[in-house]
Amino acid sequence: MSRTQPIRDAEYIAWARNIKNRCVAQMEEWDLYPAQVARLTTLFDSADAAYEASLNPETANRHTVSIKQVAFSDLRVFFNTYINVLVANENISESDLRGMGLPSRAHHFYEPLPVPGDVPEVGAVVGQHHDINVYVAIPQHGQPSEFLTRKGYYGFVLRYRKDGDTEWREEHSTRLHITLLFEHEDEGKRLTLTAAWINPRIQHGPWSDEISVLN
Repeated sequence: MSRTQPIRDAEYIAWARNIKNRCVAQMEEWDLYPAQVARLTTLFDSADAAYEASLNPETANRHTVSIKQVAFSDLRVFFNTYINVLVANENISESDLRGMGLPSRAHHFYEPLPVPGDVPEVGAVVGQHHDINVYVAIPQHGQPSEFLTRKGYYGFVLRYRKDGDTEWREEHSTRLHITLLFEHEDEGKRLTLTAAWINPRIQHGPWSDEISVLN
């Protein structure tokens, strides 16, 4: 977890709300990726609702506390990546970074990393609970590590679509895997996947060959 993120619940919700509101308001000016802003909004709204439920004496119990913990964890994991995306975005001024409680760009990014030039190897394993685990690997000797450390490989972006979808969906990860969760009604549908490496500015390299799995 990034040390930028506050620890106490009340401070964390206020900090996250400020970033979410600014990203929504400045999405076009900052040239933010709409899917990421939508994901931030969804995760924040869930965390905020769970936080309020855990504070309300009429609804607070072990179940609501557990829901809050999961919602906060999901939002923190998202911010682990998205903080770096915002800091690397040169459309966002140093003043705006300070206003969101984020690190200075000057102290974290000394020179832009290039757009990745390699293609990841992609594999997928279907789970037993309507989940699919997607893995990528660096096509070179040795076993890939859990976290990406090779220069230019900040993470990867996964594009996927189910039978009947007309548009691709996207997920980003700074690790070498992503778990996709689906509903019961998606069982038996074929899923098409492709992936590309990304740098800290979320610029992606060439896409891998498409693979397909049966959910």
